[in-house]
Amino acid sequence: MKTHRKDTLGTLSFTIPLERILSRDSEGAGEGGFCLFDRQGVVHFTSPDCERILRELHVDSPDGTSRSLESHLREIARQVLTTTSALRRKIAARTPEGDPRIVDCQATCLPGALSGEDRALVHVQDMTDLEVLARETLAFGRYQEVLGRIAHLAVKGAEITEIAEMASRETARALDVEFCKILIPGDSDPLLHLMAGVGWRPGLVGSYVQEGGIHSQAGFSIRQKRPVIVEDLLTETRFSPSKLLSEHGVRSGVSVPMMFQDQVLGAMSAHTTSVRRFDPTEIAFLETVANTFATLLERWKREETQLSLYKRLFAQLQDGVILTDTRGMILEWNPAMERMSGIVRQEAIGRTPRILSSGRQPPEFYDTLWQNLLSGKPFTGRFINRRRDKTEFLVWENISPVMDPDGTIRYFLAILTDLSERERLLEALRHTEQIRLVGQLAGGLLHEIRNPLIGIGSLADHMGQSRELPEPLRRQASLITREARRIDELLESHLSQLRPRSFDLSEISLDELIRDTQSLLSETFKKRQVTLRITHAGDVPSVEGARGPLQQVFLNLAMNALDAMSSGGGSLDIHLSREDRPTGEGVSVCLKDTGPGISPALLKRINEPFFTHGKAKGVGLGLTICRDIVDRHRGHLLIESPGEGGVRATVWLPLRQEQESP
Repeated sequence: MKTHRKDTLGTLSFTIPLERILSRDSEGAGEGGFCLFDRQGVVHFTSPDCERILRELHVDSPDGTSRSLESHLREIARQVLTTTSALRRKIAARTPEGDPRIVDCQATCLPGALSGEDRALVHVQDMTDLEVLARETLAFGRYQEVLGRIAHLAVKGAEITEIAEMASRETARALDVEFCKILIPGDSDPLLHLMAGVGWRPGLVGSYVQEGGIHSQAGFSIRQKRPVIVEDLLTETRFSPSKLLSEHGVRSGVSVPMMFQDQVLGAMSAHTTSVRRFDPTEIAFLETVANTFATLLERWKREETQLSLYKRLFAQLQDGVILTDTRGMILEWNPAMERMSGIVRQEAIGRTPRILSSGRQPPEFYDTLWQNLLSGKPFTGRFINRRRDKTEFLVWENISPVMDPDGTIRYFLAILTDLSERERLLEALRHTEQIRLVGQLAGGLLHEIRNPLIGIGSLADHMGQSRELPEPLRRQASLITREARRIDELLESHLSQLRPRSFDLSEISLDELIRDTQSLLSETFKKRQVTLRITHAGDVPSVEGARGPLQQVFLNLAMNALDAMSSGGGSLDIHLSREDRPTGEGVSVCLKDTGPGISPALLKRINEPFFTHGKAKGVGLGLTICRDIVDRHRGHLLIESPGEGGVRATVWLPLRQEQESP
């Protein structure tokens, strides 16, 4: 222990207790100790820890010279003794090896009650480790904040460019650097593209490219798959500084690869214009940010690939397709939706499907829709939507969540089938049937009128030639004859218009015809809870026929089957097969329902015009018309009711028509 004593009794009696107090207090102080100064700067007491600190550390003066820490403390002691006020300072010192140290200094004036002279008690403590720990704690907080902001943007579904810009900006702030950048390889070239960054001249982000490989710091990091640290770019020998770094005066920096699993997706770098040594904690933080962004970048690339595929597929579909994100914002709107709604793709992108809302669906309808979708289940329903011109149109809409393999919902996909056209087609078919029935009824009435009319005309002609009747009566009879002949010619003219005309024949796929029937009646099948199954016995060839009339045949037969199962539930099986008969090669279509069937007594009357049974609507001419159409195609229509229940309708059609039916 180093002590300085005077010979006066008073001073000795003051100093000895004080030494003991100071020695005892310094025992538990750790990296700190005490020393005692008088006004002349003489050290009267120094604890062991304080003596070590004073011996090892030096302080740099503003003029560039170096002096001992004890000399610096002496000045502080004189200032305290002059002002008699306590003082606390934080002193930046260094070791002989040049390592920086931080010393906390507290100085207090002790009145000279016993010795008659004031002394300055100075407490010093090496705070370097505590300061480093505090800085690391603050840095860790900043690092966690950056990662939290990146995660927040990712969860919000922000654009990848927005996340990249924020990651660069916040990383530069957390590391206290002037420059930060994210470089990614091009899709079809080996160059590195500046995707995002901070500190660079305006206009470079998004346009600047540089050579990859091992000729740049970022390229070297990508090739080596490890961090590359440059303390001074002027003395770097592994690679040449890029034009970007040289033009901005960069001296130090660190580049880390952006890793997703074993794949390198680019590099992230931080740079300074002054020489700086990045510590392991800073490098680890930069790696964490880079790898986090790489994960988001890989997911974005995967989503972009999926969207590109979806767009190509959607453009070919005849049904409307809407693709939205999880917030309901429209990402894709195919050409069929443009035709269906009158709203072009550019107007729809970025908006929500509310642009189609007609207000005809209640809020509870949409509550159920979202409950299904958010739980990962599809939703199917009938919507009344509104076009751009405010007119309404009916659709059958199937909405499904699109999920990643881990079950995360990425998109919502809606497929809209426009029922308006099909409703019009069904109405046209119904109208055509009604017109046909009216024509048949009118033909029958005209025929029945002509028979007695011919008799009346013949009788009047005979009376007009009789000499037994007076002349006035013979003239009246001749008038009746002429009028009867005129009416007969008029009726003949009308009958010629009602007679069937020739069919327009073409190659027809009966399978497609049945599928069209299924589409036209799909809503009715769902409403009646009837399952439709279509099967084939090998390859079924096409036939030569009139598409519209044959479509009417299968629609009528299917609707009859649905009416037979009106109580709810059941199935309709349609089987297509190649069947050659003595009359020629052909195709057989068999429709079998699970209804109650038809009794033998009623089955005998099934072909009678105007016969109907078990229907709330209809005039009983549907099967008559169907049979007429099939007959004119030189085919056969057979209606049976097997003992096991249900009705089986078999339509056989030849492959070729020898001549058009009259």
